[in-house]
Amino acid sequence: MTLSHCSGLIVVDKKGAQLLFLHPTTLEVLDHIGGMPSLPHELAIDETRGLAFVPAYGNGFHGNNPLPNHFVSVIDLYARTRISDIDLTPLESPHTLRFGPDGLLYVCCENSSAVAVIDPETKRVTHILQAFSRNAHRLTILPQRKLIVTENEEDATLTVLRIGDDSVRRTIVLPAPSAGIDHLPDEKFLVVSNALKPTLFLMDVDAGELRQEVELKHHHKSAQVVRVSPDGKWLLVIGDFEPIVTLISLPQWDQYPVPVGQKPMDAAFRPDGTTVLVANEDDGTLTEIQLSSRKVLRTVKAGVGCETLGFF
Repeated sequence: MTLSHCSGLIVVDKKGAQLLFLHPTTLEVLDHIGGMPSLPHELAIDETRGLAFVPAYGNGFHGNNPLPNHFVSVIDLYARTRISDIDLTPLESPHTLRFGPDGLLYVCCENSSAVAVIDPETKRVTHILQAFSRNAHRLTILPQRKLIVTENEEDATLTVLRIGDDSVRRTIVLPAPSAGIDHLPDEKFLVVSNALKPTLFLMDVDAGELRQEVELKHHHKSAQVVRVSPDGKWLLVIGDFEPIVTLISLPQWDQYPVPVGQKPMDAAFRPDGTTVLVANEDDGTLTEIQLSSRKVLRTVKAGVGCETLGFF
């Protein structure tokens, strides 16, 4: 996929236990895959193989997941079929998953406080990395530095692991519990959302220290997901149970609030850098925002309650 072109859009409808395939331009629902293992949560796209990987988290939510699941489903993006399920047993509650610079897929397994390493070619778990925490919920990967950083929520810590070297591990202590993580383009700083109030922690990767706490001027509640656009020009901050997102221009750090639907959960930037699409779980809608104007272009119905989406 080039920056100017994409052929499809896949959306994880968590409440509907299904995956939706949308036209990337019109946002019309074209197809779906129903009966997904409970509950489909997040998404990683393998452009080379034309596959998507969708974890089944369990029947609950972070901090209350009484029936954790242990599968990552493999989806053929062009045939629009679920072709297999990768069993992570004994690991439970797979959540955020990202591809590393080595081509392997790293899956944060919350209840097990571990990261499963999957070979997308063989579709098997090849390795397990311990996160040494109780609440490893999300992760980000710094490809140039070959680092994995898990965000350990209520533990108020980050675990730093080195890809290919299990002996390298350290813990960064945060000023408060967290709710989301990403890294800035230079890979020198991590952006972590504060779970207690509407601020962001800018953490120095090497020093493991807080360099700045950024106030979210237009949020009344703490935020959760933070996402840096592929071109490095924008940081998107999504409100936690608050119908607002903030677009932050980089490197200026100017803040632009944009109203969205109820319970925005995650988002995907359009490959050509023109818009970002936000999934509003409680509305069953998607909101598309034009980046140049920071204005809502349209809101469309999609599924029952979508959480994650991605262009391909």
